[in-house]
Parts: sequence; structure tokens; C-alpha cells
Amino acid sequence: MELSPLALFGILLSGLALNLTPCVYPMLSVTVALFGKDGNRSFGAAFRKALLYVSGIILMYSTLGVVAALTGGFFGAILQNSPVLLIIAFLMFLLALSMFGLYEIQVPSEFLNWAGGKRSASSVGIFISGLLVGVFAAPCVGPPIVALLALVGQSSNPFSGFLVFFVLALGLSLPYFILGTFSGLLSKLPKSGEWLVWVKKVFGVVLLGLSLFYLSLSLYSDFLPLVVPTALAVGGVYLGFFDRNGDQVKAFKHFKRFAGTAAVLGALFLLFAKPTEGVVWETYTPEKLALAAQAKKPVVIDFFADWCLPCHELERYTYSNSEVIDALTPFARLKVDATNPNTPESLEPVNRFDVVGVPTVLFLDPNGKEIAGTRITGYVPPAEFLEIVDTVHDAAE
Repeated sequence: MELSPLALFGILLSGLALNLTPCVYPMLSVTVALFGKDGNRSFGAAFRKALLYVSGIILMYSTLGVVAALTGGFFGAILQNSPVLLIIAFLMFLLALSMFGLYEIQVPSEFLNWAGGKRSASSVGIFISGLLVGVFAAPCVGPPIVALLALVGQSSNPFSGFLVFFVLALGLSLPYFILGTFSGLLSKLPKSGEWLVWVKKVFGVVLLGLSLFYLSLSLYSDFLPLVVPTALAVGGVYLGFFDRNGDQVKAFKHFKRFAGTAAVLGALFLLFAKPTEGVVWETYTPEKLALAAQAKKPVVIDFFADWCLPCHELERYTYSNSEVIDALTPFARLKVDATNPNTPESLEPVNRFDVVGVPTVLFLDPNGKEIAGTRITGYVPPAEFLEIVDTVHDAAE
């Protein structure tokens, strides 16, 4: 597999673009939680620690990508089983408590002695944190990832495969390198005062919300639609009206009240603005697929997982659109639950259609063959989805 400098640059840009996907949002809060409290470092020290941090992200993400591609595994699923989700939820909870100032994470003295001092142990801890944070990006499968997985999967050269995902992860982690370098210097700003404590608590609320999200994924996925409204409402009331940090400055106090009110109103909007209708799906079975082919009926198949954020976005914003509902009416609408892709029910369609991640939406013509160029990977808004459906109709005719 030959990779030109131009191709590598395109992969780097794709990695940067992955920061627009929702699965990487937790990385922002975790980065600030790790670096924001350490304001006594020089720029050089901040730079070195940020470099160690993103090195962990790059190593974890590139290794995961190569393993998933070369083994034909379902990308991201290995890290989305219940025990791993519970561990992530617990780590998020611990980080949130530290943001509220309840404690400072201290390295055990035995480890300090073994590592040769506080500085060495701190560096090891930062690198390990980067390894763990790299997990958060794993479920985000978009067109760049799918294309690269196919490219690496066809290659028998592990070094080339690692290089592809190394460059991709480099682009993904670049914003966190910048954030890690400069977030630790925030407390050196003049007159930072108590507003910085309030900002840290905002990140603490975000981390608590993320902890609740991963806990819900693991134990009770039906609660997922309530996670964001709950975090907005509780965080808005606490940070806007009960927290006293910064109240000495009248303008900042008014800003807190405004932000808290906006958060509560946002929570109410999310609770009561739920879609009243949506696409009606049937559970996928090979028999239903065969019946659709016999009836010469086009088919749309949606692959989803409970732990997949873009899947929930598709359900909430795209499949609730009235035009999308009408456009899919002529189709046999089948849904594959790939929350656990190793079950027989999901393994058969995943292997049959060579699906490497979720969300994936594919369209079959009346003869049961996939229509080339119409496969959807990742979230697409209703307008883009309708354009693809029009292409499907033209091809089917």
C-alpha cells in the first residue's frame, strides 16, 4: 500500500474533522480536568506534558484502528461492553469530584519511589491518561474511518496500517495538544479570581453528565434521552443560583443567572420537544429480507447500537422528519441491533453486508442487491438523507 505525502495530508485533515463528531466531546472536558488545575507550570513544562498526553491518545487510537481493521473486528465495539463502560463512568465521576475541589488526585508514595520521583510519576500518569482518553473516539465511525478500515484491511503490511491510523490520530489529537498546553496556563490570567473556580465547576457538571451517560449505556439505555436534560437542569440550577463563586462581581453574578436560566430552559425544550412520530422499523431477519426480494420491494437497513451517539442523532433528528418518513414508506424498513455485534442475530447481517461500524444505513434494490454509492456511515441531516433516497429511487427505477 503506497501512501503519498498528499494522501497522508488528507488523512491528517480527516482526523481533524473527526473532532466535529459527538463521540470526542468528552475528550474536551477530560483534557481541561487534567491540565486546568495545574497553573504553576511554565510554558515549556505545559508543552512537554501535552505532548506526552497526545502521544497516549495517538498510540491507543492508532493501535485500535489497526487491530480492528486487520482482524476484521467491529470498530469500537470491543471497548463498548458493560464492564468497560462502568469503568469509564467511574473515572468520569472521579474526575468530576476533583473539579469541584473535593480532593486532589495524588500519586501513591510507593509509586513515586518506584518511578524515581514525582516528576517521572506525573509524566507516566499523563501518558496513561492519554491512552484512556483515546478510548472515547473509538465508536465514532464516519466515512473517513470506513474508507481507511477498508484500505488497511486489504493490506498485509502492518507498518502501513499503523502509519495510516497514526496520521489520522495525529489530526484527531492536535486540538487536545493545543488545549493541554494552554489550559494549564488559564489560572495565570490576571484577575482570574473566583470565576475560574466557577468555570471548573462547569466542567465538573459536564463530567458528571458524561458519567451518567456511560452508566446509562451500561445499565439502562432507556434513560439515555434524559441524560442531557437532567445535566442541563441540575447544572443550571446549581451553577446559576446556588453556587456563590464570583457573586461579588455584579456583572458575573448576572451572567451566572442568565446561563443557569438558559440551561434550565434548554432542558425543558429537550424534554418536551421530542419527535411525535418517526420511521417505523422492523427487526431484521434473513427471512424478511428474502420476502422483500420476492415482492420486488426496495429495502433500507439501519445498523445501530445503544452506545452509539450518532445513531441516537439519526433517530431523533432524521428519522423523525416527515419528509424522510414519507420517502421511506415504499421501502421494507429493517433495523439491526449491533449493540453486541457478536450475537448471531447481528453477526449475520454485519458479515453479509461487510459493516465495520455504526451507524450504517444501506439501501437494496428490488432484486436485493446493494445500490452502489448510497451507503451512509455516520449521522446525516434530513436534507442530505433525502438526496441519497432520491438517488436510490433513480437507481431502482
